[in-house]
Amino acid sequence: MIKKFLCSMSLLFLFFIGSNKIQAKEVEATISLLELFSPNTTMENGIKGTVNSGGRIEIKIYDKSTNTLVYQTYITSTSTQFTGQSVNYSKSQLGAGATYYPNTWNSKDIKTALGSIDRKKYDSSTTCPYPMFAGDVNLKIQISETNATMDACKIPGLGLIDRNGGNALFDPAHYCYNLKNAASFPTRAWMRMKQPRMDLNADFSIATHRGVWGDNLGTGFPENSIAAIAATKKYTDILESDVMITKDKRLVISHDYNLKRLSDYSGSDRDYLFDMNLGQITNLHLRKKNMEVSGYKYLTFEDLVDALVRYQLVLTVDIKDVRARYNKDGTCMDNCDYDTKTHGDVAKKKIKDSFMEILRSCIQIAMRKNALEYLAFKVNYSYQEIKEYISPDTLAKTLFMPIVHPTRADYLEYIDAWISQGDKKVVAYQTNFRRTGDRYLSPFDRGGVRYENLLHYVYAKTGLRPGIYPEEPAGPKGVANRFGEWLMKDAQSDMRGDHYFLMSIPYGKIMVLTTDRPDICLRVNMIYNSMPSGAVSP
Repeated sequence: MIKKFLCSMSLLFLFFIGSNKIQAKEVEATISLLELFSPNTTMENGIKGTVNSGGRIEIKIYDKSTNTLVYQTYITSTSTQFTGQSVNYSKSQLGAGATYYPNTWNSKDIKTALGSIDRKKYDSSTTCPYPMFAGDVNLKIQISETNATMDACKIPGLGLIDRNGGNALFDPAHYCYNLKNAASFPTRAWMRMKQPRMDLNADFSIATHRGVWGDNLGTGFPENSIAAIAATKKYTDILESDVMITKDKRLVISHDYNLKRLSDYSGSDRDYLFDMNLGQITNLHLRKKNMEVSGYKYLTFEDLVDALVRYQLVLTVDIKDVRARYNKDGTCMDNCDYDTKTHGDVAKKKIKDSFMEILRSCIQIAMRKNALEYLAFKVNYSYQEIKEYISPDTLAKTLFMPIVHPTRADYLEYIDAWISQGDKKVVAYQTNFRRTGDRYLSPFDRGGVRYENLLHYVYAKTGLRPGIYPEEPAGPKGVANRFGEWLMKDAQSDMRGDHYFLMSIPYGKIMVLTTDRPDICLRVNMIYNSMPSGAVSP
C-alpha cells in the first residue's frame, strides 16, 4: 500500500512493504555558498534518530539544476549524536554535473561537491566578475525513514533539518523554517545566533547597542541615527535599538523618554515622548555624544525596519514601556499613574499594557513591510502573558529574547515556562548579572542535575546562548538611564564592562553581548581564539 501526500513545501510518500514502514519525503532548499564556505561554519554533519530492527535513515541532497548528488549519509542504528556513514563514489558514477568533482568523492563532503558545482556554473556564466563561492544553489533534499524516526539531521550551510523537511531551529510557521529561505540573510543571521560554538575558545554573538555611536571622543554618529545603524555592518549583523510610543500612537526610536540629552529640543527636561505627538519630534536633530547637534533626525519604527532590509541587519527590539520618573530621594516626580510603589498592581498593569501595545504595533508594522523575520523582541513577560494580547498564529511567526532580570525571584520557573511554551520562538536568553557572587553566577542543583550557573542552565536546557548587556561606559560621563540622567557605575559592584571578567564565567564565552563597544568585543573574541584550542574552559 502506498499513500502520497502533497503540501506546499514537499512531497511525502508513505509505504508499507511487508512489515516495513517506509516514509520518504522530498523538499526543496536553497543554500548560501557564502555561508557554507564561511570560516565560521562548522563542518559537523550527520543524523540523530531512533532506528528499529532492520531500519535505516538516509539523507540524499541533489543540486536541482543538474540533478547531481552533493551529499549522502545514513544510519542503521539509533544515535543521539550527529553521525552517519558515507559512500565513496567515482566521478563517473555521478553524471555530467560532476565534471569538477575529485576522481573519488566522499558523499559527506558537501563543501567539495558544491564548490565543484559552482565551478561548473562558472563555465557557462556571462557574469563578470563571477561571484565564486558566494552565490546560492537550489537543492532537492530526500529524507527516507525505514522502521525509524529521524530527530534531526545537520547539514553545513543549511543547519538542522527536522523529519518534516524544515529548519528544526524555528517554529513551523516562521519564515526561517522553510528551507527555501535558508540562504536568506535573516535565516543565516538567526541560525548563527541560535547555534553557539562551544568548540571555540570564544564565540560571542555581538549586537551593537543603538548602533555604532559616540566614538572618536564623542564626535561619532549620534545613537540610534541612521548612520549609526548603517555602521553596525562593519562589526556585526545584529543591531539592538529602543522603541517608544508617542501620544498619537506612533513608534519612535529613542532610548530616553525626554529629549534634551539626545536632541536640540529647546523645551523642558520634563517633557516626554509618550506625552507628545510625532509631529513635535520629527524635525528635531539628534545630538552626538559630545552634545554637538548633527544633521540626523529621529527615526520612526517604519524607518528602522526599512534600514534593516537595506543594510541587511537583524534587530533585537528593546521596548521602552511607559514608566514613572523619580526624584533622587525615590519619590515620584512625573507620570505617577505608573508609580508601582504608590499604585501597586494598577500601575503594573498600565506598564504591561503599554509594553504590549508597542509590541503589537511593532509586529503589525513589520508584517505590513514583509520584514517580521528581521526582528526578535526582548521581553520580560512570560509567553502565556504575551498570548493574552497577541494571537498564537501571529506569535508563531515571531522571535523572542526573554530577559531574566537580576531581581527576579522565579527566574528558573520563568525560563522553564519559555522552554515549554515559547520553544523554538526563542533566539537567546538575556541572563542579567552584575558581579562575582551574584546568584545567577553561582552553582545550583535542579532536577537532580548540577549546573555551574544560570548561563550553563540555559545552554544545557535549550542549546541557546545566554546573554548580557555589558554596559561599558562609552565615555567619561558613564551611562545614561531612560530619563537621560548620566550615571557613573561602581566597577566593583557592576563588573559587566570588564570583558575579561565575562570570559572567566563558565559559558560566558558564548554569550550574546549587546554592546556600545563592538570593536572591543570583536578584539576579545579574536584574542581568545588565537590561543591554543581548549585554553578556555566552558
